[in-house]
Amino acid sequence: MYYKKHVFVCDNIREEGERPSCGRAGSPLLLAYMKKRLKELGLKDRIRIQRSGCLDRCELGPVQVSYPEGIWFSIKTEEDAEIFLRNYIEKENADSIRHLLLEDEN
Repeated sequence: MYYKKHVFVCDNIREEGERPSCGRAGSPLLLAYMKKRLKELGLKDRIRIQRSGCLDRCELGPVQVSYPEGIWFSIKTEEDAEIFLRNYIEKENADSIRHLLLEDEN
């Protein structure tokens, strides 16, 4: 596997008056922050964080999904992003970030 984890951050921006979108909820700034911190933490070579188009969970956004696990997150602030990076990405401890997980709708 090329990357240990591959995180997609929705940055879709819908037109005014349409349903909410992750891009309007601040995901472009969070994406930039996470990419910068990933590099600072020295994790860039084994973890990939990149933007994606609409992940269709707009009302819960900004949303992210991490593969290969297929775990969904709602990271709304830089503080959330730091917790995500330090605990889930760096320490691989998903239990410590339960408050950032999106519930399965099934």
